Amino acid sequence: MEPVASSILLIIGLVIAAGILLILLVQSNKKLQNNNEETKSIKDICDTFIDGYETVIYLKDEQLNYRFINKAAEPHYHKSVAEIIAQGDQRLDTEAFGPSIIETDQQVIETGKTTEYEEKHKNRIFKIMKFPVKLRENRKGVGAFIRELTDEEKLIKKQERVLFRNKILVNVLSKNFRNDQKQLDYVLHEALKLTESKTGYICFYDEKKQEFTHKAWSKGLIKGSEMVEPVGTCRLEEAGSWGDVVRQRKPIILNNNGNKPAEANELPCGQKISGNFISIPIFIDEKIKAVVGFSGKEDPYDDNDVYEITVLMNGVLTNVERRIIQKKLFEERSKYFQTLISIGDGVMVVDPAGKIEMLNKVAQKLTGWTNEEARGKQYTEVFVLSHEDRCQEIQDPIVTAMETDQTQELKNHAVLMAKDGSVFHLEDSAAPIKNEKGETIGIVLVFRDVSEKKEQRKEIEYLSFHDALTGLYNRRFLEAELLRLDTERNLPISIIMGDVNGLKLTNDIFGHAHGDIFLKKIADVMRRTCRGDDIIARWGGDEFVVLLPKTTIAQAKQIKSRIKTEFARDGVKVIKGNISLGCDVKVSLEQSIMECLESAEEKMYAVKILERDDFKSSTLDSIITTLQSDSPQEEEHAQRVSQWCHDLGVSMELSHVKIRRLKLAGYFHDIGKIVLHKDLLEQNSELTEEELTEIKKHPIMGYRILNAFDDTMSLADAVLHHHERWDGSGYPKGLKGEEIPFLARVVAVVSCYDRLATAQERQELELNQNPLIDLDKMEGYFDPEIKREFINMIKKIPS
Repeated sequence: MEPVASSILLIIGLVIAAGILLILLVQSNKKLQNNNEETKSIKDICDTFIDGYETVIYLKDEQLNYRFINKAAEPHYHKSVAEIIAQGDQRLDTEAFGPSIIETDQQVIETGKTTEYEEKHKNRIFKIMKFPVKLRENRKGVGAFIRELTDEEKLIKKQERVLFRNKILVNVLSKNFRNDQKQLDYVLHEALKLTESKTGYICFYDEKKQEFTHKAWSKGLIKGSEMVEPVGTCRLEEAGSWGDVVRQRKPIILNNNGNKPAEANELPCGQKISGNFISIPIFIDEKIKAVVGFSGKEDPYDDNDVYEITVLMNGVLTNVERRIIQKKLFEERSKYFQTLISIGDGVMVVDPAGKIEMLNKVAQKLTGWTNEEARGKQYTEVFVLSHEDRCQEIQDPIVTAMETDQTQELKNHAVLMAKDGSVFHLEDSAAPIKNEKGETIGIVLVFRDVSEKKEQRKEIEYLSFHDALTGLYNRRFLEAELLRLDTERNLPISIIMGDVNGLKLTNDIFGHAHGDIFLKKIADVMRRTCRGDDIIARWGGDEFVVLLPKTTIAQAKQIKSRIKTEFARDGVKVIKGNISLGCDVKVSLEQSIMECLESAEEKMYAVKILERDDFKSSTLDSIITTLQSDSPQEEEHAQRVSQWCHDLGVSMELSHVKIRRLKLAGYFHDIGKIVLHKDLLEQNSELTEEELTEIKKHPIMGYRILNAFDDTMSLADAVLHHHERWDGSGYPKGLKGEEIPFLARVVAVVSCYDRLATAQERQELELNQNPLIDLDKMEGYFDPEIKREFINMIKKIPS
């Protein structure tokens, strides 16, 4: 029993052990299955991560067959991972990552060293790292990481181009180029580097004229042919395909696969385009200002080139235009500044704080401050302004211009006091100075000295109501005053009207200068004799009016009498002061003031008629008396010639009337000598040409004098022509023969004989010389008949 029991126990134990083992095996298998699933899951996760990585990862065995590769390789080989596994590069695209891919794989397996390099292939860049891998059974393999850098390189290159472009712009904006041409040459040279081009050009374009101006071009070679220098300008219609950039108003990119020139495409110089070409219009304010073109780049031109060149040239052209504008602005400012300095008006520039920045020369002269002294000072210290009426204040134009931000004009009452105390009347205007932003940065004050103008204005105002010669009121003013004073409170209003006698005679004999003196003297007499409130006016040429408010007719007559008396004591040369006066009065409002004036005028003319003859007679007597007083020998000569003329008339049996006229003509024949200076009348020596000219005027003066009087008017022609000669050699008209009036021919003979006889008495002729003989010898001078008759008459007179 015991063995059986033992066996049973053993069996039971084995069964239990087998069951436990089975349980353990089941659990272990389940655990292994779980591990496998976890491992597969981990593998799948790794594959997902690896396949999601953009870098190509592969593992090759010794035969260079792919044992593993991620999905990043599929686009390069154009096959799936499953199609690639177990395949070699010979069956795939061997140049997917460049021609050296197999060679470097083999090199890593052989050397067991890691290698890292960059591969450029088909415009793509790869960074490749390869490393040795130990496989089972001591076999060797090669692993690789291949990352494409094309986009990164492009980005880096773009950044480098941006930096280079900005560097060019900085240099363009900061460097001091001698001129715009040097700047454009520099820009073109740098742009060739930026675009990796061999040739290029820059043309300015005028849209209005449709004309290109070649500004810069490269001197490089195009397929062995040197570029010639282009002409200065080119019309749009003359431009080849490079002009399409303007016609289409957009960039043109021509990337040729070969180097064969395109027949239709030319550069501005006429050179055919070879290889890649780009032309770009540069817009400023929506207008094409320039066209740039480049060619000869090995890689194709693209939009990035367009962008880089556009940005660069926009900056350059903006700078060029700004410099041109600045130059023009500087020239304009210089011109305006020079204008301000040199104009005839004073100019002062003041900053917003009221401090002087500039005075031009005229302003310096008017203020008495130099520009150096005034600069930086408050303008009120230099420009001391006041009102011409000290009781009034003047508006400051600078303050007003600053407050209103508008141009201000100063009224014509402004007075400037200079540094030395001089005073000037001013006209001026103040205007804000604006910058390009429209902000007020100062005030410019333009002012001029109108002192003379003001005096002229005062004089004009004065002359508008005054007579320029006498200083009395004029007719215009008097007419206004007649209406103004024609009120009840001014009654009675008396009016005196006067007419100066002898003015025309004075003008005729002595000239208008003496006539003016005559008028001034009567004006002075009226001022002396009239009252302060009386209004004295020159009514016309020789007429005067005195307006007497609150004056009776009796008072007016007293004033009239004083005027006449005072003027009679005065005169000009031989013309005594004489004025005919009439007066009237308005005593009631019903009377017309103008009728009163007309009545005074009528009375004045009535007096003038009554006094005319007495005045003329006294004036003629005055002339004769004055001439006799100045030269007694002229008086004696006149008496003798008058008597000889009378005797000759009797001898010639002329009528009594003719004899009387002949005697008077002889007496008055030299009356015109009243205008000659006393020294000239008494001069016995030889006369100068000027003195002789003066003496030859006396027949004309005599004619004017005698013509002014009714009693002597018939004698005027005889006096005018008594120096004419029978042969026409005399004066003043050069008459000859019987053209000379008869009385003048007689007076000529007699006057000459008396001068010869008087000269002998004064021993001016040679001794024993007979004046009759001299007279007889004077052929062509006198009427032969009259001369013979006179000689015979003289011979009959007992010695």
